[in-house]
Parts: sequence; C-alpha cells; structure tokens
Amino acid sequence: MSRFEDTEIAISQRLKALKAKPDKTLNRPDIDEPLKADGFTDDEITAVLNALEQDKVLAFLPGNRLSVLKAIP
Repeated sequence: MSRFEDTEIAISQRLKALKAKPDKTLNRPDIDEPLKADGFTDDEITAVLNALEQDKVLAFLPGNRLSVLKAIP
C-alpha cells in the first residue's frame, strides 16, 4: 500500500470520527492535528484533501475550513 493510500484511509477514518456528512463544515486543524500526531506530514494530508476536493467530496472554505459535499468514501 502506498503512503498516499495510507493517508487516504487515515483521513477517511478521521472524517468519520468527526461525523462528517454532506452540508457539514469542519475545521481543518481538527483533521490535521491528530494525523500529524500519527506521523503524517502536512504535504501528505494536503495531497489527499486536494484529491477529495477534485472528486467533489470536500470543498475548501475561507478560514481553514472544509465543507463536506458528499458522503465520505
């Protein structure tokens, strides 16, 4: 399994732990900080979040926030 896939799984688990669902807004630090504590880098986290944005699962908002657009895979 690649590091990207590991990060993707960790983010998916974190979003589910935060009860992310469509039309919910999340603070990015609530996602980032626990993942960084688990050894993921900011670049790895950002790459996966960018992929989720391209897939229209999440949208970046001002103020370091994310909007959930679709159910988390």
